[in-house]
Amino acid sequence: MNLQAVNANISRVPFFRFLKFEIREIGELQAEAEMTFDQRHIGNPVMEYYHGGIIASFMEAVSAIAVRPDFADTPAKPINLTVDYLRPGVKGPLHARATITRKGKRMASVSVITWQTARDKPIAEGLYHFLLV
Repeated sequence: MNLQAVNANISRVPFFRFLKFEIREIGELQAEAEMTFDQRHIGNPVMEYYHGGIIASFMEAVSAIAVRPDFADTPAKPINLTVDYLRPGVKGPLHARATITRKGKRMASVSVITWQTARDKPIAEGLYHFLLV
């Protein structure tokens, strides 16, 4: 599936529009995206840090797209997630890369990292599991 088609599908999902992100790279086993900073993403208004739920939601969205980039009739349903927050997400764009570590007929496991200025300084890391049926 090409980037233009994936991003067109993203624009049809209201919550994805709220997050304001775009897929930058899509492959058979991974997806990479960039989320534009918006005031409504703030969790700490004094420091202007991203809300942890926004970060986790962005990671989940990119993971789901990595698993089902064609937005099939049966979307990938999240059944479990673990997120480790490593440092605060400051005002600015946020990047995520989701890599499928295992994909069977019924379930998929996806590893995700988010970063801002350098991939080797992640904001958060996560492991997501999706039901595929």
